[in-house]
Amino acid sequence: MEPSPPDRRRPPRSATASRRTRFRRLWAELSAENLPRLVGGFFLLVFVGGPVVYLIELGKNDLFKTPGDGLWWAIVTFTTIGYGDKYPVTTAGRVVAAVLMMVGIGLLGTVTGKIAAALVERRMREGRGLGETRLTGHLVVVGWKRDMLEFVDGLLAQPGTTPESVVLVNAAGEAANEELRRRFPGLGYVHGETIDPAVLERACVSLARRVLVLADESGERSDQERDARTVMTVMEVESLAPEVYTCAEVLDRSFAQHLRLAHCDEVVLSRDHARSMLLSATAATGMTPLVDRLLAPGEGLATVPVPEALVGRSFGELAAHVRHESGQLVIGLVENTGQSLSIKREALRAAQKTEDVAQLLGNLKAVRELVPNRPVLNPPESYTVTRHALAVVIGGDATGARP
Repeated sequence: MEPSPPDRRRPPRSATASRRTRFRRLWAELSAENLPRLVGGFFLLVFVGGPVVYLIELGKNDLFKTPGDGLWWAIVTFTTIGYGDKYPVTTAGRVVAAVLMMVGIGLLGTVTGKIAAALVERRMREGRGLGETRLTGHLVVVGWKRDMLEFVDGLLAQPGTTPESVVLVNAAGEAANEELRRRFPGLGYVHGETIDPAVLERACVSLARRVLVLADESGERSDQERDARTVMTVMEVESLAPEVYTCAEVLDRSFAQHLRLAHCDEVVLSRDHARSMLLSATAATGMTPLVDRLLAPGEGLATVPVPEALVGRSFGELAAHVRHESGQLVIGLVENTGQSLSIKREALRAAQKTEDVAQLLGNLKAVRELVPNRPVLNPPESYTVTRHALAVVIGGDATGARP
């Protein structure tokens, strides 16, 4: 057996590493404005000017008895607080104090202005999609649809999905995304080419819970070009975040195999699904409203976790348990769910535990043929529920009509 090639993908960034990167970028922005030097000059003025005034006033002004009095006067004066509890009375002290006040107040104003300008510039960059996301456990949507407004509206109708937990990555332009962000306040946005790893890094894909790659409809491209870009985007995502669940949409079925080779966890053949709907409408009555109802958020088809106690038990026991607990009807299973690489690694470790060579070879063959997200519909009641399986259920609403 030939050894597997080494995994050359970059390890995903941790949340701590992401924070360090953002801090370094902020520090670089402030350094470009000479802010460290200005801050250093301000503190130098405080720690030099205060003692100088103290030495001038010493023995002539009872308000300056220690060097600390001089420092206190310098701090409250240069920060424009001006308590008035200490002040110079000698001519020389007042002259030096006047010079220090003009320089110090001007320096402090420059420092605060630079900081405000840097923060405003950063906020403006974020508004144009040029900033970096500061989220973890979020959903990253890569690409653009012509009906993006309706798409995002439906996306946010999914349970547990809020605008603050979604980041859009596309090159559709500021105006198009601004309409979305007005409609859905809190929606994240990163502008740039979806195949650029630097753009994906700004969306923090390595810290996301899921990445959805759309067949990008921005720009004038053929269907093959869109699907090719989808494959390249998935490859970049898997390089940056191999442990993050990735789902991609393609128009041509021939590109699905390329996505699977790129370790894409789930492939959506949107054009094939639409064609199947039309064909089913010619052969059966009522299929369109039925499928529409089954895909409705919260009341149609859904997948739910299998309780740990029922892993390894029969499908009939699982169906009875779910029916009793939630009133939902279990119609099948989706096996080998989750991040495909993690599932295969776990299966490989389990397969290698036997000392029987023949059994080992059989186990390794099974791991090689393992199919992620394998649907099993209407299995017999004796069918064994495996680990990493989800139950496919139909919602408990039995009214027969939408509200």
